[in-house]
Amino acid sequence: MEPENTSGKKSAAKKNNLRALMGVATIAGVAVLGSTLAANISLNDGAAVEFGQGVQVASACDNAITLTPKTIFINGSTPSFMLSTISFSGVDASSTTTCQGKTLSLSAYGESSSTPLQLATSNATALTTATIGITSGTPTSTAGTLIGVVTGGGTSALGFELGFSTPSATSGAVYKLTLQSTN
Repeated sequence: MEPENTSGKKSAAKKNNLRALMGVATIAGVAVLGSTLAANISLNDGAAVEFGQGVQVASACDNAITLTPKTIFINGSTPSFMLSTISFSGVDASSTTTCQGKTLSLSAYGESSSTPLQLATSNATALTTATIGITSGTPTSTAGTLIGVVTGGGTSALGFELGFSTPSATSGAVYKLTLQSTN
């Protein structure tokens, strides 16, 4: 059995070692946690959710726009679910500093491709990017007969649907939707 330490030097050394170890662990924990939080913030900034769950995208003119893709079942020679309509909600068109007077460009992408998917087809015309102009709170499709605005109107919290007259993209091929705005 070891004699009892009356000077307190050995227990003070143990306390200093424990404090040093706790300090190093705290610094390492902060470094790891800080890099993890930074990664989550950069990944979450306008990140899209998978097709079946709806998509929220931050565009240049409004960061609260919600996109909801809808499908239609086509029972043809190869039956499949096709991307047929995109519902837009929360589009702020109340002033020229938001989406009023802007053109929104919508594209769909597969999981690993950087080339947009074909959204609609009419005769020999293929559409890969749908464009919607917002003027006086009214959305207008700029792609002619390939797509059309189904419903919509208003100036704040504008909601409308964009339908594809001859859809080309299967719902399984769509991994993400992107939305950009230009003046």
